[in-house]
Parts: sequence; C-alpha cells; structure tokens
Amino acid sequence: MMATDGQGSMAAKRALGAVIVIVPMVFGLSACSEKVLDKGLLGSVTGDPSPVSDNPSPIREMSGERKDYPNLGTVPARPAHLTTEADRRKEMDRLAEDRAASRRTRQETESIQVPAPLPTPMAVPPPPNLTPGRS
Repeated sequence: MMATDGQGSMAAKRALGAVIVIVPMVFGLSACSEKVLDKGLLGSVTGDPSPVSDNPSPIREMSGERKDYPNLGTVPARPAHLTTEADRRKEMDRLAEDRAASRRTRQETESIQVPAPLPTPMAVPPPPNLTPGRS
C-alpha cells in the first residue's frame, strides 16, 4: 500500500504533536531530579559536568566571633516594670467607676426636657401660574 500525500502530512502532524508533548515531559521529569540543583535544568538533561565549586561553604557555625548579631541561645531577663495583681485590680475599679459616671451623664443629658414645642412651619405656597411667551 502506498501512502497518499494527505496521510503523510497527517503522520507528520502526529509526530510533531508527540514531540511537543514529549519534550516538556523530559524537562519536567529531569526537574524532579536532585542533580538539577547542581547542574541546572539543561545540564541535568544533557549530562554536563557540575559547575559547583569545591570552595568551603559560606555558612559558619555560631562561634561567638560576631558580636554585632544577637545570640539567640540566651534568654533575656524578665521585664521589671510589670504591674501586680493589686495594681491591675485598682485600674479595673477606676475604669468601672468611669463607665458608671459616663452612664449617669448620659441619663442626665437624655432626661432634659425641651421647654416648649417648636412652632409649626408655614404652608408651602402654590406653584406660580406661568404662561410661556408672556412676561
């Protein structure tokens, strides 16, 4: 059997579609590799040598030689300016008295009577009878 021109172009389209699907899968699976951290994404696919140098790590242990950073291994002393239970109770009582005085002032203000009712407003005048074209 001989392939017609339409079947050949269909096969080429399928092959191109397969390449479009397979190439991202190869790069995606290589990204799951631990070697991608050393060689990079393209290097882990092609097998290039690792660009990681043999220099010592810049991360150092806490040796105490850097005094400008705080030492997180020590705990600071407790603050000395904390209030006692008696001080807090006294403050709570003062706030309760202040709230009661505020409520009394509100009741006194609301109980004030208006001396006389307000006068009734004037009636609204009727709309003017305007005729267009006459002054």
